Amino acid sequence: MDRFEEKSSSKRQRCYHQHADRNKRQRRKRHLYLALDDWKGGHSIHKLDPENIMDEDEEEPAAAGREHRLPEPAALRLSSPVPRCPMAFAALGNNIFVSTNPRCSRDRAPPTFIYDTETGALTNGPCIPDQLHDFGAAMAVGEKLYALTSVCLELDESPSFQVLSWAPTTKPEVLDLWDPTMEWSWNWNRVPPPPPCNGNDIVTYALHPDGRTIFMSTSYETHSLDTSSGAWRNLGDWVLPFRGQAYFDGELDAWVGLHHKEDNGQVCCCPVASRSAATERPPECRMLKEKLFHKAEEPDRQSLRTTLTYMGESKFCLVENVTSRDDRLKAVLHVTLFGLKYDHKGELQTKIHRTTRSYVVSKNTRQFSHAAFWM
Repeated sequence: MDRFEEKSSSKRQRCYHQHADRNKRQRRKRHLYLALDDWKGGHSIHKLDPENIMDEDEEEPAAAGREHRLPEPAALRLSSPVPRCPMAFAALGNNIFVSTNPRCSRDRAPPTFIYDTETGALTNGPCIPDQLHDFGAAMAVGEKLYALTSVCLELDESPSFQVLSWAPTTKPEVLDLWDPTMEWSWNWNRVPPPPPCNGNDIVTYALHPDGRTIFMSTSYETHSLDTSSGAWRNLGDWVLPFRGQAYFDGELDAWVGLHHKEDNGQVCCCPVASRSAATERPPECRMLKEKLFHKAEEPDRQSLRTTLTYMGESKFCLVENVTSRDDRLKAVLHVTLFGLKYDHKGELQTKIHRTTRSYVVSKNTRQFSHAAFWM
């Protein structure tokens, strides 16, 4: 690492800790929200308090190995307009956005629901734009949600970045006194098309610690988007080592995510890549040697999906949904809470007490596993 990179890294960590200290004083207590298709009528959102899980395991160690039931009632239940139709979920701020039927578009598209986790209120939102489908690897940047569409390139269609934000209403007619002046709305003009890839080409993505630049890797190259200017940059024929979303942690000064090889069941990290310089080599990847996945321990079960959620201060939540090979509509949800740090050799290792709680859940469809949010 050269002197400039050391200075940049030190400044980045200092700003991160100042921001974290300020947030500690201001923020409300946060929870883990799990979206599941766990009842015949549709989907549910469950609210879990990680402190309760940690406290119960300390008071009764044997509880960690048992299978539990999720707390009832659920924070929210949503009825599906079509039986066994998977819903799509995305998060922005304190809000969870729900598309009840992402397969329907144009005039058939239903409105989205917006669940405010702070107030418990449920409101209607705008329909998902055409060709966005399941929110297209949506990522929150500041107070906006960015999502990349997927199109048919053979028909000379161009993908675009759709931006969801709380903005002044764009209705052309004169507003009555009782009409709202602000609304949730999608807008693609703020990010000039065309992006260099389709939404369904994205293998992994991460937000740079500058808070405005999104990195996206396909299976063979990496691009970045500066959301403040709309400028795209091709960073080279290399890829980030993750799958799905990766997260920046200031204490590690690195991105952290699930390793792209799904069969190895490992968490990994890598240094933050340069926003401006193209390179021929990817950032060095450090693997967590301790395997946190449960599928290897359960030969009679099959992993449906695993997600990693960042909880701040080098703490993470791994959620693994495994189904029975005999009955794929019966599943167990493994929720693992853990922290990360570097050892004296610079290797990645877990810190604090690692806790796993397993929940028996029902399923409606194999086309949806779960979604997890920390807010």
